[in-house]
Amino acid sequence: MDLHLLSGTAGTSLIIGGYVPEIARLVRTRRSDGVSVASYLLWSAASGLLFLHAWNIRSAVFIVLTSFQALSCLLIAVLASRFRQGSSATGVNYRLAGTSAG
Repeated sequence: MDLHLLSGTAGTSLIIGGYVPEIARLVRTRRSDGVSVASYLLWSAASGLLFLHAWNIRSAVFIVLTSFQALSCLLIAVLASRFRQGSSATGVNYRLAGTSAG
């Protein structure tokens, strides 16, 4: 395996590994405090455009990387908007115990 392919594969693996904790935290806690939906949507769109370029130059490493990034960012944006503090997955507002209905 060439050094550039090895480094590309290692970098792709690290990036993929970086999205897993964020997705797992969103699913586990059902809270999206501090997650910018707009940023993740923008990153998803940018990764989608880079995917088109990667596809055109037939770069397997970058095809895998950009497709995973686009889908991960989109999933994070969807989960973050679904789990916004103050509403449940059904859209019904809830309050923390001991807080007033402001």
